Amino acid sequence: MKKFVVLSLISTGLIAGHVRADSMTVVEAPATAPVINTGAGKVLKDNVNVRARADKTAEILVQLKKGDAVEVKERKGDWLCIVAPAQTKCFVSAKFLKAGVATHDVVNVHGGPSMNFKDIGKLSKGEKVEVVETKGEWTKIKPTGNCVGWVAANLVEILPPPAPMPAPIQTIENPPAPMPAILPVLAPAPAPVKIADASDDVHVQFVLKDGYLVAVTDSNAPAAYALMTENIMGREYIIDYLDAPAASLSRYEGKHVRVLGNQRWKRSERVPVIAVERCEMIW
Repeated sequence: MKKFVVLSLISTGLIAGHVRADSMTVVEAPATAPVINTGAGKVLKDNVNVRARADKTAEILVQLKKGDAVEVKERKGDWLCIVAPAQTKCFVSAKFLKAGVATHDVVNVHGGPSMNFKDIGKLSKGEKVEVVETKGEWTKIKPTGNCVGWVAANLVEILPPPAPMPAPIQTIENPPAPMPAILPVLAPAPAPVKIADASDDVHVQFVLKDGYLVAVTDSNAPAAYALMTENIMGREYIIDYLDAPAASLSRYEGKHVRVLGNQRWKRSERVPVIAVERCEMIW
């Protein structure tokens, strides 16, 4: 009898346990937005220091103002590594440059005209740079895409990538007239609708690019101006076409500029097009 009572109690407890377990409600944790560590960004305050290292005691390379555009390469704790702004002062030992071309395998770019300044980039042998001036043993150059600086992460907003554009909907230009009621119930099969070719997909990306602004003479080009590479040994290439009012770009013709905007690139096209939001000269 005692054994029966014990078994009954155990069975009752197991059943009750199952009832409680089955009645529990599982609450899922809310999804958190992914942290963006790279991409185009903008400065949130005035007089933001760009430093040579991720350290608040490191030397200041340049100051940025509120609204300035930057390109973030990586995050390191509370610091962001950015492409050196166009106004950054960069120096190379004059003995390692000849006619604006690096003559050694690895040439350090410093934040000032002395070995005491930290290196903020490197040049490879044969790399051409734009020389500003040479004084004594040091040559001042314009920053290359490999020159970097560091800013406090809380002073820069990294912009989210733009949402992909929806695929265009294929429509029929001349739809067939409705069937009259007197026709038989069995109507002929409709003509197949053409589906947009996957090769016409458009890729959109917010970009920050440097180059030389030139007028386009090709009447079939999608824009009147383009961003070109530097002419080296008689060769230059189109980086992007520039979609903007001609009057706003004409003053930059032939100049070294930095362009900010949304880049559209169809797979069927060889050269992308930038919808220009901002264009500034690189001195």
